[in-house]
Amino acid sequence: MTDDKKSGEIEAKAEKAVKKEVREKRPKVGKARKTEKPAKKEKMTKDFKPEAVDVFESIHHVLMTEKAIQLIESQNKLAFVVRRTATKRDVKKAVEHLFKTPVVSVNTVIDQEGKKKAFVRFEKPGEAGEIAIRLGII
Repeated sequence: MTDDKKSGEIEAKAEKAVKKEVREKRPKVGKARKTEKPAKKEKMTKDFKPEAVDVFESIHHVLMTEKAIQLIESQNKLAFVVRRTATKRDVKKAVEHLFKTPVVSVNTVIDQEGKKKAFVRFEKPGEAGEIAIRLGII
């Protein structure tokens, strides 16, 4: 073998060694291996209820801010702070049960502090004002 071939082979081996060393230092990227299989998820059906929810647990308290009072007067809506996991259906059932009046719609918002607010619109005109008076807000 000539010196050119030897030096070429030596350079190739050195290059492979450097690449191997770099590969060993790099963190492995890809899917992490799981030790346990996740539990099977229950199928969502129309009447699926993961847990029985008490009506009084859904709603924490009524929201009393300037904006909430304006909503009572202009749009017949009351604002509530509700449990974070409560759904719109849970809130609607709770409000209808507590105040014994039909609800048209429920809109929910999660604010920057992590509180979930529900804006509930009532069917009868002026019903939000009457409820607010009963609760002592107005």
